[in-house]
Amino acid sequence: MGADQGRPPKNVPEAMRGEMLTAAQTAAARNFVNEISGSTRMLAHGLLYVGKGNLAYIQEQIEQNQPDSWKGYNISNAAKVDNDPNSLMRPWRHDDEAVAYPTFELIEKTYQKVKASKPGFKNICVHKGLAPGPPDPERGHPHDLPKAAKDWPNLNFITYHACIQPAFFLYDSLQEVKSGKLRGGVPDINWTTEYAQVVAPFKNCYAEIGTTWASSIVTFPTVAAHIMGQLMKFMGPDRIVFGSDSVWYGSPQWQIDALWRFQIPEELLKKYGYPEITEADKRKILGLNSAKLYGIQEVSARDLAKYKPVPKDYEKRMSKDLKTIMELPGYTADNMSKFKENYRAADAEPSLRRYGWIRA
Repeated sequence: MGADQGRPPKNVPEAMRGEMLTAAQTAAARNFVNEISGSTRMLAHGLLYVGKGNLAYIQEQIEQNQPDSWKGYNISNAAKVDNDPNSLMRPWRHDDEAVAYPTFELIEKTYQKVKASKPGFKNICVHKGLAPGPPDPERGHPHDLPKAAKDWPNLNFITYHACIQPAFFLYDSLQEVKSGKLRGGVPDINWTTEYAQVVAPFKNCYAEIGTTWASSIVTFPTVAAHIMGQLMKFMGPDRIVFGSDSVWYGSPQWQIDALWRFQIPEELLKKYGYPEITEADKRKILGLNSAKLYGIQEVSARDLAKYKPVPKDYEKRMSKDLKTIMELPGYTADNMSKFKENYRAADAEPSLRRYGWIRA
């Protein structure tokens, strides 16, 4: 993320100014929900800030937050290459031996110590795609994954958004399908087709479909069919995981329902050799694959009775410390309920403008 000074950050504290959620906030929310529910309902990523200059921050998160896995962005200024306090952080790539590999080494070594309690600690989840620009791994292109996957066979590389290049609106992907251009015998959808093919041999690479599925299944179902068909064909149903990005789209139920009803058209199965997606495949994609990645075991009927609803008075159970850590910049958590009152007090009026996608 960027810093307030109009330049890339020099260190993690500067980078935190651009984060929507800090690692501490994520861990605090997980801990609170799990505590009041009496069971593990939430898991939490640690922030994947790579490079020798960020190793101390990775260690700090391990000790203070006990992350369940790691989430990062190639595209953001998240790599501190050295320990020079004046050097700027920059984007990074998975296969950079001098930058990413020291971080992977620390995570792998720590995993050996915590794997009994944190089976998903070795999951390296990285946002790729949803980024315009040339095919550069630091912009989300997948060419940095094969070497990293080969060099770190004990880590899992989970690629968020399955590398789809367009951001949120897949009209360009539809045009690519219609163009007739093929890659490996299937329509060449930037950059997802290439991603599925280059990571196909590596069993520790997984495609996450958050936003990619939401952006295509309703408005561009043909694109959704090709994407799912290609991931199934080249990677298989055991290496696709569902993601909803529901923080942007609201309740994920519509995406889940769409996947349950989804079938790849017969014409595409025959023409491109896509495998049929079965109910068993959908169960894997919707949850079983992720459960395996995080070591979540099937719960027996007897144990299921132990799971209780989250208490209705959960707000009253929030401690002062939790409210403080979860507050937005410039506000306290208690003031969230006053936003509407303050809006009305300011005599603000809606613009009544219509916003949306416009294409000539």
